[in-house]
Amino acid sequence: MTPRTSPTPQPDVRILLEAHWDRFVAWCTATGHEPLPAAPATVEEFLTRFPGSASTQRLRRRAIRAHHLASGFAGPLPTVPARVWPRPDAPDHAAVGEVLAAIPKYRYPVGLRGRRDAFLVVLLGVLHLARGEAQAVTVDDVSVTSIVRLRGAVVPSTDDPAACAACAVTRWLRIVVPVWTGFRGDVIRLLDPTKGNLDRHDCEQPVPGEWRHAEQLLLPLDVHGWARSGVALSGRSMTSIIPSRHAAAAAGSTPKEVLGTVARRPSRFDELTLQETYAQLGETDAAVDTALARVRALYDDVTALGSALDHATDAPPPDR
Repeated sequence: MTPRTSPTPQPDVRILLEAHWDRFVAWCTATGHEPLPAAPATVEEFLTRFPGSASTQRLRRRAIRAHHLASGFAGPLPTVPARVWPRPDAPDHAAVGEVLAAIPKYRYPVGLRGRRDAFLVVLLGVLHLARGEAQAVTVDDVSVTSIVRLRGAVVPSTDDPAACAACAVTRWLRIVVPVWTGFRGDVIRLLDPTKGNLDRHDCEQPVPGEWRHAEQLLLPLDVHGWARSGVALSGRSMTSIIPSRHAAAAAGSTPKEVLGTVARRPSRFDELTLQETYAQLGETDAAVDTALARVRALYDDVTALGSALDHATDAPPPDR
């Protein structure tokens, strides 16, 4: 029986916090800074001078903040709100409508992911929810009548259906149940670009009530379009999705969606009469027969060559 080895003991978090605080105090003493209360610039300089992983830097900030609060001082670093959508005054800020317009609505799986991301944009960019609040949105928070409401707030509609926030909600509601249940064929059918239309408002069309059976709305999706039910979309995923969608809209790098019936390219056979068609078919049959004859002749040559090589290999060596 293989003996079970005990796991390596992990250092106590309190010991780590004290070690980080002691290092901060020692650095402040050596550089002439005041550790308590510390100026925000002092803490930022300390973190820059001593780089580390994200978890290490979080522990350092936590240690400094804890000692300030314990001494009756406010934390030297401001608390960052748990919101992902950029400030309206940011220099590269793109309006919600611009981001929604740039997101694809059709084709699988890009349209699937696009509709989910557009719903997320509405939650964060229109309702200004934090990530935790967005994760908690359920079907009970949604009302779809002549007006679309989320958590009692009216989701606005714009003139452009592609940039309409209300349309972004109803487009996602149309496919959320088959996505959640794993009926990929239904999802592909609903995302068929040959039947898509971005010239009319989706929010003005009747929405079947099946979406009310979805146990969750903000679904995590893998690269193949499969949803992970029972697991909320992580805050880290939101932090990745929103900036990438925002940057694509700001850069104008997303091509315009092409929808509608696919027209077949004209060919030289379109104007043939029935007799000319039969003649073309006869010529095609003759060309196929010629090609088959050449393949047969090549096969015979290869077979003969193989037999000759086998005979040469089996023959005894000549006398010397």
